[in-house]
Amino acid sequence: MVARSTSEAPRFSPGDRPRVAIAGDGTLAVVSEASRAVILELPGAAPFAEVGIDPEAGASEVAWVGAPPRLLVLSRYAAHSTVHLIDPHGPRTISEIRLEAPMRLVASVGAHALAVGAVGAAVLTATDTHLTPYQFPARAVPVTAGAAAANFVVALAGSIEEWDPQSRMPKRRLRLPKPAIITAVGGSDRVVWMMTQSDPTRIDVIPLVNRGQPKTHELPEPIAQITGHPRSDLVVCVGADTGKLYVVDLDGRTRLRVLGPEGIDRTASAGLVIGRLVGVLAAQAHRAVAVVQLDGQNVENETQVTAPPAGLFDEVAEPEPARVRSTLGGDDPDPAVATPAVSPPPAPAAVAPPIAAAPSLFRPPSAAAPVARVAQATAAKPTTAQNLSEKFSAWRDKMRASQPRAEQDAAMPWLDPRPSWRDEVVTWARAVTAGSVERGAPSVAALDTLAARFELVPWLVPALALLYGAHLGGERGAAPVDVARVLGRRWEEALGTGQLAARGLARYVESRVLLAAPVQRALDELPVTSGTMVGEPGQVALLGPCVVVAEGPLAELAERYLGAVGGAILAAHDDTDPAELFVEARARGAAPMLRVGVGEILELGTDPAVLVVSDEAIADQLGVPRL
Repeated sequence: MVARSTSEAPRFSPGDRPRVAIAGDGTLAVVSEASRAVILELPGAAPFAEVGIDPEAGASEVAWVGAPPRLLVLSRYAAHSTVHLIDPHGPRTISEIRLEAPMRLVASVGAHALAVGAVGAAVLTATDTHLTPYQFPARAVPVTAGAAAANFVVALAGSIEEWDPQSRMPKRRLRLPKPAIITAVGGSDRVVWMMTQSDPTRIDVIPLVNRGQPKTHELPEPIAQITGHPRSDLVVCVGADTGKLYVVDLDGRTRLRVLGPEGIDRTASAGLVIGRLVGVLAAQAHRAVAVVQLDGQNVENETQVTAPPAGLFDEVAEPEPARVRSTLGGDDPDPAVATPAVSPPPAPAAVAPPIAAAPSLFRPPSAAAPVARVAQATAAKPTTAQNLSEKFSAWRDKMRASQPRAEQDAAMPWLDPRPSWRDEVVTWARAVTAGSVERGAPSVAALDTLAARFELVPWLVPALALLYGAHLGGERGAAPVDVARVLGRRWEEALGTGQLAARGLARYVESRVLLAAPVQRALDELPVTSGTMVGEPGQVALLGPCVVVAEGPLAELAERYLGAVGGAILAAHDDTDPAELFVEARARGAAPMLRVGVGEILELGTDPAVLVVSDEAIADQLGVPRL
């Protein structure tokens, strides 16, 4: 792997068949070839760095991960693969790992990428200093995958699954209407799209938020490449027959658009740019790369989700106000390119100043004269009812003005009336207590994640749902018989001799089974109490306890060793009970860090932990590896 700066011409021309990948924030792009990957800045598309790719590799793929963007380069060999994490602004190699199987990169989202091989898959998680592989525990080897919002969308035989890349747990399963071999998949927070081998000219859409979107989009030719953005409902397609570039709005609000990149007659690869620029970067061998800007005149701003349907804009004032370029996809509009407000024309002097209204795209009322006539007629012929109405209106306005703003905000119905997962858990737990059900616990991602962090077997999750539901319902835990019933009459968990007790998830007090306080706080999304959380919760890279010899506040030491630990560190307060610290850290997806002094006795298991000591002698006595 060779990384070097480049000062080539502002417009880069690939030497052989290129492949394009765009960073999630739209600031960088990479055009990869067989022996090199050239990094471009956006929106100018000028090259500023080049990364060499091993020519002995059978194949390679590139992807962007993290923020700021880091380049991931996977090289595939006969019996293994190597992955490099590269800082593009050096360029320099941050980390290098080896995967003991030939694998290919199929998707990336956030700081994570998904690599798939013949017998398994792995999630590659990047930090500022490390690249860590984790097993991807899917039921079967994914056929392909993509990104949607902050998740992976994984194509399996007969279904598509949404996976949280951080917890590596499935969140939702979407069944296909008919069996099909999926060749490409992706989406956003509103839709999931896919292509199948049997229909290469069609894009199928599965709505996650039903807004009347079309279920299919037909193109005039087979699709050679399709790419999207996890925060946009736009996809870009390259035609297999003509090399034409198509932009498809999956929301169905704009028609299919065909682009003509300057200087390119047959696009080989393209990428959708969502950031400061909204557009498409197209590449062809021996031609300068081109960026086609989508200026909003033919493609509507996707942030206008409440815009009236087509046909309701016939009354827009003429001439139409000049529009500044608008953004597409799910991103918020850039302030530099936001559409200016459309101000209504000034009211006639004869009419009282109107109440301020929000800018509208509709033509403002042009009935000033009738309004004036009505006002004059009313003034000439007042009535008692009108006087009373005016007095009441004046009193009402005065009372509204005197009401504190906080009270007005509190009275506004901002809450979502739909039941949440907590409502479902409470309802099910109460049914269990009443003796009407035993099985069928609701599927909750938060509980699945908790079980994975404590390495529980899946059949114990209903017990967690029962105990948490009892807490939400105001009950002091659950009866042991109810715990045994939801676990298929496994009394060891109900009586405190099973995994729930051994791993600190449950307490057993006066014939009641209660969820441990640190676990309850984690599910309630309350702040930690046993220490200071440093870093982002996730999968901890440590395999067991380790020791460091250092002085200083634990929170500062946690910052120093965060890269080596991976995930997050929970730095203990001085008076924290170590047992509570270990449970709370595990429930939050963090490694506990605590100070160990001379003569202190600490029962160490196999859980990840960072022990801080003041001298080498204590470190040697602990008998655990050094960090």
